[in-house]
Amino acid sequence: MLSILKRMVAKFHHEEDGGIAVESVLVFPMLTWAYLATFVYFDAFRSQSTALKAAYTISDALSRETDYITNQYVTSVWRLHRFLTITSQRTKLRISVITFDADDDRYYVIWSRNKGAMGNLNDGNISNIEDQLPVMPDGEIVIVVQTEVVYEPIFSIGLEAFVFENLIVTRPRFASQLCYSQNGTDAGRICEREA
Repeated sequence: MLSILKRMVAKFHHEEDGGIAVESVLVFPMLTWAYLATFVYFDAFRSQSTALKAAYTISDALSRETDYITNQYVTSVWRLHRFLTITSQRTKLRISVITFDADDDRYYVIWSRNKGAMGNLNDGNISNIEDQLPVMPDGEIVIVVQTEVVYEPIFSIGLEAFVFENLIVTRPRFASQLCYSQNGTDAGRICEREA
C-alpha cells in the first residue's frame, strides 16, 4: 500500500499537464494591467507634450503680431488651442501682457483676456504666478500665455484625471508691445499700463 502511494505521489510530482493553463490564469491579469498602464502613461505624456507645444505655438504667434489683438482674435486662438491639443475636454486660455516696474519691484498687468472661464489676470492676482515669471529689467513688456487642458485616462488603472497647466512668457518680436482693442480700432485701445 505504501509503495502504491509513493508511486502515485512520484507520478503526480512529475506530471506536467495543465501547468501552462494555471500559470496563464495567474499571470494574464497582471500582464493585461501592465499593458493598459503602459498605454495610459504613454497617452498622458503625449497629451502633456501636445498641450505644451500648443501653448508655445500660440505664444509664438502672438509675439509676431504688430496689429491689435481683438476679442475675435482671442476666440480664434482659443479654438486653435483646442484643435492643436486634440481633446474633447474644454480647454482654458489666458493671454496677458505684463510689465515690470523696478521702482516698485513688482509686475503689473497691462491687459489680459481669457477664454474658457480661466479669469483675467490683474494687478491683484498676478502674485499667484509671480514665481513663474522671469527676472525682467525695468519697463520690459512680455506676453504671458497660460493654458489648462484636462486629461482623463482612457482606462482605469489607478490614475485619476488631472490638469496640464502651462505658462509661456515671450517678448514681442516686431513691435515694442502687444496692444489690445475690443473692435480693432484706436478707440479704446490698451497699450500701456494705467498709472
